[in-house]
Amino acid sequence: MLQFDYLAPQVDQLSRRARRDFWRDRHNLARRDILARRWQGFYSGFGNVPGIGSTVETYEAAPTWARHSLLVWAPGMISSAAIDSGNTPTTTLRPGLVLGKITASALWTNYSPTATDGSQVAQGVLGIGLPMLDPFTNAVNAKQWGIIVGGPLQTGKLLGLDLQAQAAMSARFIFDTNTTGNGRFPAQNFVTKTANYQVLATDNLASFDNEGAAGPVTFTLPPILNGYSFNFRGRAAQNLIVASSEGANMEALNNLVANSVAFQTGSQIVGGEFQVFSTPDLKWIVRNLSAGTNTVTVA
Repeated sequence: MLQFDYLAPQVDQLSRRARRDFWRDRHNLARRDILARRWQGFYSGFGNVPGIGSTVETYEAAPTWARHSLLVWAPGMISSAAIDSGNTPTTTLRPGLVLGKITASALWTNYSPTATDGSQVAQGVLGIGLPMLDPFTNAVNAKQWGIIVGGPLQTGKLLGLDLQAQAAMSARFIFDTNTTGNGRFPAQNFVTKTANYQVLATDNLASFDNEGAAGPVTFTLPPILNGYSFNFRGRAAQNLIVASSEGANMEALNNLVANSVAFQTGSQIVGGEFQVFSTPDLKWIVRNLSAGTNTVTVA
């Protein structure tokens, strides 16, 4: 907008007619400036037929489940390379997009669990939608914006959230599906199974054992997703087997495509323990956390 405030002291010295002409000219110039901006596409709806048009963006998917005053906001620069892969165009970032920070530049961008630049660690959420395209040049530019860095969130309204991101964010965010957080050590709960069991997604961060079992117990892992972690402990001298649902995606000793791991060598079952967790490239990693030297059978 054109500014004439610096001329105001001089206007006071003019005649009444001159002052009237001055302010009229100022008004006309300002009005032409507004119209010029419209002609340049500053207002995307300029020239459209009057009436209700198509939806440009929706804010029904508010990411929080509590008062907005409980959210913690921080200013940040959004990288020009940030995208919303589920939106059209991808350069329009929707509210609820999970963000990570690029280590070298300190710019925020969309969270990606397979990235290697720092954005593989989820740290924030876009609270208000942001188009990255410049309306004049039609090029994407880095933009300064407000980012949610703490507070209560709805997992179902977050874009790009996976279990790994939720675990990384649990120290500063309260998720409606897991208000206790993911920081409990060594597990969120302890579960005993004396018969074969299909492990569920809702069992994430649980520690299982076979205490009281009268025969072998097979734990079948859930369909793999990034961010699962389970422990399995032998507390009865019965075979304890952990198997993949898909097969050929468990990484164990000297085997990158294993189907299962087990404690099934006599006198080496009780006290044996596995930790099995999933990675962004959708592999199950097996760790032997046994109290002593236990034989692990890999199949």
